[in-house]
Parts: sequence; structure tokens; C-alpha cells
Amino acid sequence: MKDKPKNVFRIDIEPSEEHPDRHPTHGWQVRIKRHGKQHTKYFSDKRFGGREEALDHAVDYRDELLEELPEPLDPVAKSAEARSKTGVIGLNFCWKDDGSGTLKPYVQLSWLRDDGTRKSAAYSVKKWNLRRAVWKACVRLAEAREEYGEGVQDVNEMFQTAYPNVKDQYDEGPDPEKKKSSAASDAEDAAPTEA
Repeated sequence: MKDKPKNVFRIDIEPSEEHPDRHPTHGWQVRIKRHGKQHTKYFSDKRFGGREEALDHAVDYRDELLEELPEPLDPVAKSAEARSKTGVIGLNFCWKDDGSGTLKPYVQLSWLRDDGTRKSAAYSVKKWNLRRAVWKACVRLAEAREEYGEGVQDVNEMFQTAYPNVKDQYDEGPDPEKKKSSAASDAEDAAPTEA
């Protein structure tokens, strides 16, 4: 038999002591997942005239299906998109300590150069205000993507996507979980105690 083709899996199920009523099943199954949807089809040895014939039909079906389906998502882009809290890959919002012990808001961006090294920049919200910092970051990110031949998204579209999300994060303030626990402990401290 040839090497096992990609996306085609052998199914061999026999009755066993544990499952004596199980129906014997022998064949090949095509399984391809694209954009969150699983595509499967089973090719029985018996129906298609034997093991090799069923495999040939399964491979033919797989090839036809691959031509119809969209290309798989780039795993790096898919991962970045899932992690992006601004809606724009490569652009994020954070609170940084500048060494003074006080957290200050920044809009950050990062991109990959042709040689694979990562470049980054950050815009201070204190210096530029939130709206201008997001705009400048979107412009710089679009320039970097164009310079390094990546897909360029319209700057206005990037800004319209990112700004509301960044504003929400800015409005939450630094580490909202700490704020909640701090507020709870302040409330406990303020509660009257019996002596």
C-alpha cells in the first residue's frame, strides 16, 4: 500500500468482547477542517470494491474538496487575531511604569521586518492624548506594513476598529482586577469594628 495520504484516515472496527454487537466497519474517512467547520466523508471498502479502491475514491474526493474549500488560515495570523484586544493585529494598549513607580497609558505597535526581526513603537497617551496616540500608531503601523510588503489595511479603517476598543481599555484603568480587590479591601477597612 502507498504512504498514507494527508487528511485521509483508515477506519477498522471489529466486534470485541467488550462490544460484541458492534458492526464491523472497514474503510477510509476524509477529514478536513477549514475556518472552524469540519468536512468528513466515509468510503467503505465493501461499497467501493476493496481497500485500495476505497482509498483511491477517498483521495479523489479529498482533492476535489481541497479545490473547493478556502485556503487554511495562517496559524500565526489566526493566533494574533485571537489575542488582539484592539481588533487590529500588531496594535495594543497598555499601562507602563516609566521608572517613577506610576503606571502611564501607551498605545503600542509591533511588526516584523523582512529579516524576521520584530520592531516596535509606542505612543504616550499623556503626551499625545488617546485619540491622537491611536491615530499615530495606526499611521505608523500602516507605513511599516507597506514598507515590508505585508497586507496594508486602510488607516481610517484601522483607527475606526481600534479606537473604541482602546478607549474601553483606557477607561478601565490599569489592572481593573486590582482595583476591584483594592476597593473591596478599602470597604472592609472602612467598616466599623467592635472593640
